[in-house]
This record gives sequence, structure tokens and C-alpha cells, in this order.
Amino acid sequence: MGGNKRAAEKSQSKNITEKIGAPSRDYDEVIHDLQVHQIELAAQNEELRKTQLKLEESRARYVDLYDQAPVGYFTLDRKGRILGVNRTGSRQLGLEPETLLKRPFPSFMSQDDSDLFYLHLKKVFGAQSKQTCSLTLLQEKGTPFYAQLDSIPFSLGPDENPLCQTTVTDINERRELEEALQASETRYRRLFEAAGEGILILDAETGQITDVNPFLIEMLGYSHEEVLGKKLWEIGCLQDTGASKTVFAELQSKGYVRYDNLPLQTKNGRVIAVEFISTIYLVDHHKVIQCNIRDVTGWKLQMPASTQDRSEKERRVSERRISHRMLSEQLEQKNEEQRQTEESLLKALEEIKALKDRLVVENIYVHQVSEKKHQFEHIIGQSDGLKYVLYRAEQVAPTDATVLVLGETGTGKELIAAAIHNLSPRKDRPLITVNCAALPANLLESELFGREKGAFTGAETRQIGRFEIADGSTLCLDEIGELPLEMQAKLLRVIQHGQFERLGSSKTIKVNVRVVATTNRNLEEEIAGGRFRKDLYYRLNVFPITVPPLRMRTEDIPPMVHAFVQRFARKMGKQITSIPRETMQALLDYPWPGNVRELESIIERAVILCPGPGFQLADNLNISPTPVSFTGGTVKEMERKHILATLTETGWRIEGKDGAARILGLHPSTLRARMHKLGIERGDAAAQPPSS
Repeated sequence: MGGNKRAAEKSQSKNITEKIGAPSRDYDEVIHDLQVHQIELAAQNEELRKTQLKLEESRARYVDLYDQAPVGYFTLDRKGRILGVNRTGSRQLGLEPETLLKRPFPSFMSQDDSDLFYLHLKKVFGAQSKQTCSLTLLQEKGTPFYAQLDSIPFSLGPDENPLCQTTVTDINERRELEEALQASETRYRRLFEAAGEGILILDAETGQITDVNPFLIEMLGYSHEEVLGKKLWEIGCLQDTGASKTVFAELQSKGYVRYDNLPLQTKNGRVIAVEFISTIYLVDHHKVIQCNIRDVTGWKLQMPASTQDRSEKERRVSERRISHRMLSEQLEQKNEEQRQTEESLLKALEEIKALKDRLVVENIYVHQVSEKKHQFEHIIGQSDGLKYVLYRAEQVAPTDATVLVLGETGTGKELIAAAIHNLSPRKDRPLITVNCAALPANLLESELFGREKGAFTGAETRQIGRFEIADGSTLCLDEIGELPLEMQAKLLRVIQHGQFERLGSSKTIKVNVRVVATTNRNLEEEIAGGRFRKDLYYRLNVFPITVPPLRMRTEDIPPMVHAFVQRFARKMGKQITSIPRETMQALLDYPWPGNVRELESIIERAVILCPGPGFQLADNLNISPTPVSFTGGTVKEMERKHILATLTETGWRIEGKDGAARILGLHPSTLRARMHKLGIERGDAAAQPPSS
């Protein structure tokens, strides 16, 4: 049985072999090709892996080079927003790269430079070519610096929005060198034109005259037009044209020539003897020749008479002595001129440094003023009280009179001070502001009047005071009522005499500063309490302006609300299209103890939390009960009744110590304007309703 089974299996295997055929050489070759292909794939994979490592290393080097480049790299969109920045750029602006993303690049500039940048950006995308501009960049925390911007447009793809690649190069040092060079050139030009001898400047290659000073023009009798552009042998100056060319050739070969008695012919034909000294200099990689020409005709004529009775040896000794004396005098004169030039340059550099310090500080103040203008585009309101304040500001602005702006906290006193400055002849200079309440007493003097290096412990550098910065401009002393008594006497001296000394210095500095002071305090009460000097008050109170509180000019609230809502909505990228009537009425009924500042804060908070296009208040405006026992009526009626009650108590006296204006905290003119607005006339009773 077993043998039969094996035979059957052998027979079946034979049949299968006969059907499919025996293994061929082609099969072995396919296996071999697959093995070779597998080895090739492994080699290619290894090569790809090495290439990938090289690419990663190259990218790492590129990122390192990009971040550590000596210039800032910024990627900007059409609106000037920062989409990318390297480490150098972030250090230039004083913020981390992540903080800078999506931030507008012009936010680091003044308003004027921002306009210049947007024009630059428009040219980049319009011309589709490289554009360059220079402007001042304001660091977040640091010193402003002058920068050169080089921008080119590019696109990531055909369907992508075009972008702008901008490099920022700090050119502060280059600008300072250019200014110093310009000052040096100006000084040299003055010395050149005021020199007491003739000076001629030639091109060393062509021999053409490029410049001539007035002394030589007067000596030879030629005009500038007859000399400039001509060659030395073309103006008939040297009597012999060949001699002129010989002098020029000798100068080119030796670099220096000197002739003690060279004959020159003036335009009118007179021949004079001159001392002729020429030297080749290298100026801006270009060779020029300077010829110093001194008239020695009188000296030459005297020589024969003075040497008639002398031997030849004595004559030569005398000539050498005279020559040595002249050389000594000339060298001494050159040394003196060089010393004067060096002193002038040092003085100019000191002036440049002082101007640079002042410009740096002024740029900071201009930046602060620009931010305030961004916050308040203009003074909003049409009430009689506000119109009267602006009328008073317009009256006093063209003068140099000291102004005292009075009013409660948050009424916009500093805006009135800025309006006075902007209407004055000093408007081209920045308004300098000092918050007397924000500075500690021990630093206030150095802030106002400046300090010298080493004036006190920690004073490592010299500081320019606000009065010195405001020279020729306006100084706003905000919250003057907070000024310490010891500073009030020094302030009085500056206002009276226009002079002061820096802390740590005995040198008197004179300034021309217009002072505008603001306060929310009653200075007369401060005087009575011994906290304010009476003589300083009289100096400040030359032209008082009282800003009425917001509750006394409710008709200004609607335009303010609309303006604040639009401003904050635009700033936060929201669309707010309507303000409900009940919301506006709630704002009108609120007494606003914090005035405009409180109104602005409430509007900003509401815009942040506003979910849709309809404006909604985020605060519950709780109206505190009025101290006057009136019930019912609108705010306008309550205001009318309050004023009538106060006038009745004072016997209709408006001004004076016991007048209604003093009790109500208003300026008498403001109170009269409110009475006219509300239709209040003498004889009215407090209970009467307002006339319709």
C-alpha cells in the first residue's frame, strides 16, 4: 500500500512538471535583478537621507544668519502690519518677535514719519521696485534712532496677496558724521573766504580752476566767471604760458612747489611779485591743488636799496633770514588757523551733541503729543460753556501771557492748554508737559530745571530740564496745585525773569518759555491753608480759563458718545452702527463725577463687551442722589432749579466771595452763559419751570 502511494505521488508530480514546465534561467535572472534593484534603492535612500540632513543644516544656518543679520528684516502687508521679523529687528524696536506680529509698523513712528512711511509703502507696491526712505523709529522702551528703510515687493504665489520685504539699518552714526562733516565744511568755507592771502584751487589732473577766494579776485582784478573753469595758463595770470605749464608739470611730479618772487600779471596789465606755494592734497579720493599766493611786490622793491652797501654774502644771509622769518610766520599762521579750526570743530561738535540731546528729548515729546492727538483728534462739543472756553483760549493764544486753566478732574484742561499752544505763534515747536503730581518732590527740580553730571548720587549723566527743552515753545504745568512749596519759589523766579540754574551748576540759563498751568484745586483755599504761595498764584492767574464740568454741558454728551464709540470700534475691528435711545438717555441722566475721562472709559469698556452692531452699556449707571432737595424733572430742569436756588440764596449775586459762581464752582462768565441758555432771569422763582 505504501509503495503504491509513493508511486502515485511521483506520477502526479511528474504530470505537474510536464504542465508548468521546469524552472528556467529567466526566473533566476529576475530574482537577481530584484536583488540589484533593492541594493540601488537602499543606496538612493541613504543619499536622500544625507541630502535631507544637508538641507536641514542649510536651513538652520539660514535661520541663524537671518536672525543675527546686522540689519532688521521685516515682512509687511499692504497696510504696514508686521507679518515676520528677525531678532535684529525685534531688538531695534525693543520687543520680542512674537509681540510684534500683526502690529502696525507705523506705530513706532511719529505722525509725520508715519505719513512718510505710508507714502513709501505706496511707492513700493505701485512701482513694483525697490524704494528707499529715511525716518526716525521710536523704540518701545529706549532711545529713538534714525533708520534707513529699503523695501522690495514680493509674492508667495500667483494667487497670494503681494507683500513687502523691508530692511531697517541704523544710520544714527552716519547721520552724525555727515552733520559734523557739513559743519566742518562750513567752517572751512568761512576761513577760505576770509583768508588774508590769495587761495586758488585747481584740479590736479586737468589744471582747471575749481575755486578761488575773494582776496585773490581782488588782487588780480578778474571776476569769478572769468576764472572758474579756466586753466592757470588761460587767464593770463602768469606772463609766460610755457612757464605756467612748467610750474604745473613740476607740481604734478613733486607734489609741492614754492616760488618766492614769481611775476604775475593782473587783468589791467600791472605786474606784481608774489610768493607762490602750491601743494597737492587728496580730497574724497580725488587729487586737488591748493595754491597760496601772497603779494610781496613792496618787499622785492626794497631789497636792492637795503643791500647796496652789503657784500654778496651778507645779502644772501639777509635773504635767508627774511625767508626763514616768512616761513616761520607762515607756519605760525597756519598753526594758529589750524588751532582755531580745531576749536571751532570742537565747539561745533559740542553744539551738535547738545542739539542731538535736545532733539532726542523733543522726539520723545513729539511722540507723546502724537499719541494724544491720536486719542483726541479735536475738542468735541457745541455747548455755550465750551464755546466760551474756546473763545477765551483764542483770545489769549496769540500773546505770551501766562494762562491758568481751572476745572474738575477729567474735564480736558490739558486739551485746552494744547489748543492755546496750537493757536499761538509757538505752534511749530512741540508742547512740553510736566505732570507736577506724578513726579516725586526729590526729582521734580531736576526734571524742571535739569542737572549736571554728579549733582547728586545716581546722577551719572547730564540731563536737560523741561524749561530748557521748552525754550521758544510752551510749557504746560499740569496739576500745578500739587507743586511742593520749596519748588514754588524757584518756579516764580523763572516765570518772572526767564532764567534758572541747572541742579549742581552755577551757570545761569536764560529761556523764553510761555507757561500754561492747569489745576483742579481751589488755589485760593490752598493759599489760605498755607499750601500755595500767593505771589506765584498772582503770576499764574494772569488770564484764568475755567472748563465747566460735563454735568453742566450735557448737550456735549451725544456727540462725544458717537465719537468715542466710532473710535474704539474702529480700533477693535468692530462694526457698531446704532446707539439705542434709552442708552443715550441713561448717559444724559448720569451726573459724571469723573467728567469726560469717566465717559471715555465707560464707552471703551462697553465697546469691548458689545456683542453686536447695537451699542450696549456694560455698566449700571447708578445716579447718586443730588444734595439739593429737588424731586422730579429732567436734568435740565434740575440744573435750572439748582442755579435758581443758589441765586436766591446769594441775593442774585453772581461774582465775589459769596457769589453764586463760587458756590457752584463755576467761572462767573460760564454761569452767565448757563443762565442765558436756561432762560433764567432776575425775579424768577426756583419753583418755576423753564420757559418753553
